Amino acid sequence: MARIRRELHEDVREVVTSAEAVTDWRRYIRMYPWASLGATFAVGYLIVPKRRRIIPHGIATQADLDRVREAVEESREQSKAKSRKGLLGSIFGLIGPVAVHAAQTYAVQYLESWLARQMQQQKAAGPSPIHPQAPGGPGTVGGPGNKGGTGWPGGGSGIR
Repeated sequence: MARIRRELHEDVREVVTSAEAVTDWRRYIRMYPWASLGATFAVGYLIVPKRRRIIPHGIATQADLDRVREAVEESREQSKAKSRKGLLGSIFGLIGPVAVHAAQTYAVQYLESWLARQMQQQKAAGPSPIHPQAPGGPGTVGGPGNKGGTGWPGGGSGIR
């Protein structure tokens, strides 16, 4: 069991190391400098807005002027609609993310307490007749090598 736990710990370290290597953007720039440069230019091209067409004063037609007037009126109406939201919209915009975060925190705390109750009930009931476990096995609470007594290698709740 000790050898299996040690190998499991080493495997987890390898997975963490490889995940860090995959998400390191600097590594990709060092490995593929030309592709990185091309991707940078492509992103820059997509981000920068197009140039506005300037119509010389003598060439503009009445239809062009009408389109410009309509666009100006629409933008004014949109700005008025945005300003109507005002204080109430700002308050909801600030409180919304805080409320979502509080709900997530409450859900995590509830789940952790529920799991702790389940573990206590399982411990009080003893080993299951369907799945008998040897003392100190991987699923028992507080077995040898289990710091924290939760059944997870290395202790803790297993939720990180």
